[in-house]
Amino acid sequence: MTGSGNDFVFFDGREVPLERVTQPEAIRRICNRYNGIGSDGMVVLEPVTGTADVIIHFYNQDGTAADLCGNATLCSTALSVQLGMAAASGMRLSTGAGLITSRLSGEHGTPTLPEIDFQPVTDIRPDIAIAPVSGEHRLGFAIAGIPHAVILCDDAEQVDVAGRGPRLRWHPETGATGANVNWVSRLPDGRWRYRTFERGVEGETLACGTGAVATAVLLRTWGLTTDELVTIVSSSGRNLEVRLRPLAAESGAGGYRPTLRGEGRVVFRGVTGDL
Repeated sequence: MTGSGNDFVFFDGREVPLERVTQPEAIRRICNRYNGIGSDGMVVLEPVTGTADVIIHFYNQDGTAADLCGNATLCSTALSVQLGMAAASGMRLSTGAGLITSRLSGEHGTPTLPEIDFQPVTDIRPDIAIAPVSGEHRLGFAIAGIPHAVILCDDAEQVDVAGRGPRLRWHPETGATGANVNWVSRLPDGRWRYRTFERGVEGETLACGTGAVATAVLLRTWGLTTDELVTIVSSSGRNLEVRLRPLAAESGAGGYRPTLRGEGRVVFRGVTGDL
């Protein structure tokens, strides 16, 4: 499946035992783009009963488990409906970052796309102690399920993501486990262009759902947008839409409870050989 170019291999947990496909070496072989299927990550979906409808087991390309992946969760929403695990009108997804509600959404002529409700974004820091380089103006941080550094720059298209990303991904300001790194710049039409260096992939990906959320939150925190709906343009050219609802409207607390809407599309189905 692909979520705006962020691609994943999915397994139906009713048919494939977890222990067969979730060993780190098996994950690395599956995600290998030359000797395997090829993807940014791997997911196993399991239907459950109780507080959730489906459990998402998500793994990075390097074999490590991750608490959350926004685009994988969009894809999981769409696939859970297709596999009969959950209803299109709404579902509860269990992730390492907590319970997420989601649905298929489309009205007034808009396409039907998966939409997910994030837990509140935490540890929002509008400025962190990382020196900008030429073309960078402000560096912030937020945890949108996983940690993200967000950098306001002149032109995201011109950023040396491969060169600058690894150094910032492990910078002490991003915490012990490091963070994804996102560069963002304004487009003439009011949308925002971003690019992401992803931990676990250790390289640039075509899109990052949690990165889009963290980026939208920092743009609001910096006062660069007052829009409730922030449109982020991925490297695949597809839009990710982030709707920011202030928590103050619910509880008097600061911060935001975001909703993310974007692509979740099956590219092909198949049967693997030996793992």
